[in-house]
Amino acid sequence: MANTKVSQNDIIRWRRSADNSAIQMLVGQAVTYRDKMDIKSIRDRIFAIDHPEVRIELGESGGYEGPEHVRAYLDFWADFFTRPDGKRGWMDFQHLAEPVLAFSEDGDRARGLWPFFSPQAKEAMPHGTDERMLTALWVCGKYDIEFIRIDGEWKILKLQQIFYMRTPYDLGWLKQADCLRILPFHALAPDTPPRYYYYRPDAVYSGDGLYTWGPFLPESI
Repeated sequence: MANTKVSQNDIIRWRRSADNSAIQMLVGQAVTYRDKMDIKSIRDRIFAIDHPEVRIELGESGGYEGPEHVRAYLDFWADFFTRPDGKRGWMDFQHLAEPVLAFSEDGDRARGLWPFFSPQAKEAMPHGTDERMLTALWVCGKYDIEFIRIDGEWKILKLQQIFYMRTPYDLGWLKQADCLRILPFHALAPDTPPRYYYYRPDAVYSGDGLYTWGPFLPESI
């Protein structure tokens, strides 16, 4: 049998394929923990929680940076998910689409973008109301996640959850694109101000214009 030579490019492709699968599995595990309302497992098993660059930003909460602030922020969320108040009728099921992934030259960092669509039921404020009420929602957006390999295992280093719309299902996004906000916790101020990506029915969405469905991956990371 003739010897088959394995090129460096072949090795890189195989490694990328394995890393791609590992990263998608990691994100799938994070979503599963969230379905269980188990934020502590996300903090301890999914995030590179002790890395100085660790960062999280959910919706309009602003960015929390560094091990101390990210850990405190996730602890607030863990406490919120374990309390039954405001959870009657709660539903938050997120379907993630196929990601786009890019890797650093050394292969130990990566960044991925996951579009998501989610049927939800939460206390919100649809048009015509002046108080929060259980509301069926259509929610869509994008996860922008950076990863780092630590001791041979991939971890989430930075995560931003972006919302394009959170609309009452009976009104639709043309009438009310957003009826729910994720605001900063009163006891923990964010390190950076929030970034907004809301759908605007009065805006012109064009590749030549201001409004697109970003963010997008850079040419290199």
